[in-house]
Amino acid sequence: MPREARTEQELLALVTAALEANPDTTGWSPTAIQEQEEDSEGCNWDIHYLRGNSEAAEVKDVVMPVAARIINTLRSRYSLL
Repeated sequence: MPREARTEQELLALVTAALEANPDTTGWSPTAIQEQEEDSEGCNWDIHYLRGNSEAAEVKDVVMPVAARIINTLRSRYSLL
């Protein structure tokens, strides 16, 4: 399935909204989109860091796996222009 192309600002807005919509990731947002070469599935972007409302390790242990699933779902649907 081809990915829909989006700008960096559009991707940031999509990821932020998706994180806000999930109770485990509310209050967390991406700091930037990292452009990369297409991976084996054809995706050319990723997010490597989130800022959030807590630096506690136990909170990050819950947030990061959920956020990774949300981001990967979006990575499978969108490409960076």
